[in-house]
Amino acid sequence: MNTVIPIKYEWDVVNIRSKVREMAKEMGFSELDQSRIVQSVSELARNVVHHAEEGVVRVESIEGDKPGIRIVVQDFGPGIEDLDEVIRASESLVSTEGYGLRQVRDLMDDFAIRALEGKGTCVQVTKWLNAPAVKSEE
Repeated sequence: MNTVIPIKYEWDVVNIRSKVREMAKEMGFSELDQSRIVQSVSELARNVVHHAEEGVVRVESIEGDKPGIRIVVQDFGPGIEDLDEVIRASESLVSTEGYGLRQVRDLMDDFAIRALEGKGTCVQVTKWLNAPAVKSEE
């Protein structure tokens, strides 16, 4: 099950959220994981609308021994000038720059980002079905 959804306008984010939630539900993700997946794709799609004007979201189900859902968000904007700086800022608890990326990284199991200045940014995230629960520090 693979879906490609264009992003250009703010209302596209609503459509993307709905389609991704339905896919995650059909795949058997818990309501909590559905919410994590939808929040992540929503943040990434909003970034496209606000920073790049247009792009695409590709959602694919991963079958086999380790099932999951992979979301690739590719924009066709200016790219991130200094990706390393944005990543560093996103890891800081005091900076608001890159906060959305940090949030997505925390909500999903796998996170990768690459940017080509002047050509766009691509973020790939994966949520594994039945992934072990994260242990909280006591």
